[in-house]
Formats: sequence, structure tokens, C-alpha cells
Amino acid sequence: MQSHSSLARSSRHWRKYAAAGAACTALTAGALVAVFEPFTANETVASTRGAATLTSVVAADTSKMSANEKIFLPVIEQLLAQGADAQFVKQLVNHANATFYEKLTKVNVPVKPQPPSKTPPKGYDYAYNALALKKSEEFLSANDSLLTAAERRYNVAKEAITSIMWVETRFGDFLGSYNVPSVYLSFALVTQPEYLQKNKERLKAEFDGTEEEWAVIEKKIEEKSQRKAAWAINELLALQTMYKNNPKQVLDLRGSWAGAFGLSQFLPSSYLKLGVDGNKDGTINLFDVQDAAHSIGNYLSNAGWGKNKKSQHRAVYNYNHSDAYVNAVLGLAKRLSSSQTLSSEGASKSLTSKAVSPHQQTE
Repeated sequence: MQSHSSLARSSRHWRKYAAAGAACTALTAGALVAVFEPFTANETVASTRGAATLTSVVAADTSKMSANEKIFLPVIEQLLAQGADAQFVKQLVNHANATFYEKLTKVNVPVKPQPPSKTPPKGYDYAYNALALKKSEEFLSANDSLLTAAERRYNVAKEAITSIMWVETRFGDFLGSYNVPSVYLSFALVTQPEYLQKNKERLKAEFDGTEEEWAVIEKKIEEKSQRKAAWAINELLALQTMYKNNPKQVLDLRGSWAGAFGLSQFLPSSYLKLGVDGNKDGTINLFDVQDAAHSIGNYLSNAGWGKNKKSQHRAVYNYNHSDAYVNAVLGLAKRLSSSQTLSSEGASKSLTSKAVSPHQQTE
């Protein structure tokens, strides 16, 4: 049975939301029954630790709620329970660009043992071809002064910074078209019974083990769903901080299906922690080359980038937890560095060959 204090707390959240002009003002303490569920947030910041989700069963007339408020109702409640500003939540959910990406409620866990691979993981084919090297050389040449400045400031190779921008967005050609707030609103719904059940049914169809083994996998699905939802709530709270400085930019923000944006493809939490105003114009704009370059350098530096391969692998892996990604980034950076060295040596030899000897000068 729900305690009076819990109901009162839930009602306070909705009163704040209603005061912000939301359409769900019809909800009252007598019409709202809230069911508290455990909320594990092992991989999120302290703002979600020890909190509870509010999964509501609304017995009132919901006809006055917007379509998005109905869809994202559990997320709205979680955000309000975390202390999010009601006006921000209202703007986020009801913005013209807000949409529900149901495919983002999909969760995967291995249901079959994976044989160990004897070959290095491969992927990101577009980082290994001649075009990647050519475009990266051109980009580095065109932006050499700002990339060199970032290299010196963070002690991170400018070739690595260049390589990440190619692998992430091909220097801005592939920035992503997803509405970033909507990505996290959709991710945060993954623990809802409907989507949790769909994930279990889909993975159960691929499973051919025992019931005991399935019970272990089922628990992993639930735990991963909880972590994913907690992470999404954390990123939405980070967007709120960004919103205070630039409301329109946040509400209109476009990026990848994973919620990353800009040339550097940062998450909102990474933007707040490691984003840098490289061009000193007073704002951090990751769609600007200079800001993105300095932010990438700052990120890799904070992740432990050093002169040895192990530290560089670790830093890039922290950027994206994929060995295939690390191999692509560092592989392209190495090719780019080698081409720069060869170009320098070629230029030096050319200058030497054109030098006139003292003997020639006297003839």
C-alpha cells in the first residue's frame, strides 16, 4: 500500500508541472496511484543514486494531456522526482521536434556464447581506405594552426584529434538527424513493462538453453534496462543544465541515435564536463571545428592519453568502448602521421636538390 507521504510527494511533483502550464492539471492526489519500484543506477552520477522511479497508473481523465505527455509520463515523473525544473520538462516533452523512437527501447544481451576471436576486431571500413587518408590530410592542412594549438595545450596528437573527427562524422558530413532530447526520453522508457516484455520475448526466441540459464539472462536484461534508463535520465538532467544557457539550441539539437552530437559526438554530460571554448567566443559549440578539436583533446587528455600505445588505446577506448573503434582511430592517426612525415621529408629533399652549390655560383 502506498504511504501518504509518497502520494503527497508525487502530487507535489505534478502540482509543479501543472504550475508550469502542463495539461495534466486534472491529476489530483485522489486520482493518482503511484507504484514505487527499485531504481538501480550503478553507472550513473550521484544525482540518481538512491532515488526511486515513479511508475504511475493514472485513473483520471487523460484527455487533456498532450500525446507526448501520455507517452513519456513515466519519464516526466522520474525527472520531477530527480528535481528537474517543471518548465524545462514541459518544454522538452511538448516541443515540436519531440518524438518517440520506439526502436531505442530495444536492449540486447548475449544469449549464446561467443567464440574468442583470433583476429583484431574490424569495423569502420571507411577509416582504412585511401579517401579517409586524403580527406584527413586535407582537413589537417586546412586547420593545422588550430589543431596544433590543441595538440600543444593537451599533449594529444593532432592526427588523433583529426582521426576522431573523421571516424565520428567525416568532418561534419554525418552529424545525425535524431532529436537528441527525444533520444534520451525514448531510452528512459526501456524499463516500462511493455518494452521490458518485448525485449525478453525477442531474446527468448533466440535462446536454446535451460530454464535456469534463461533466468540468469532475464535478470541481465532487467539490470541492463535499469542502467540504460538511469543513464538516460542523467543525460536529460545534463540537457537541463545546457538549456539554461541556450534553450533553443537544446530543444532543436540534432545528433546520432545514441544521443551524441557535434563534430566530436559528445554526450550532454561529456559536453558539460569536457567541452572547451576553443575559439574564445564565450560559448562551447561542438559544431565549430576549433571548439570540437579542443574538446576532443581535452577528453583524451583526461582519459590518460600519453606517448605509449597502451595509454593511447585506453584513452580512445574511453571515448568509445569498442576495440574496432580504437583500431580505426589509431590506425588512421598512424597513417596520417606517417604521411605527414613523408611530406616533410619530401619537401626537405626538394629544397636540398634546388640549392645551388658554391662551385655553381662562381661559374
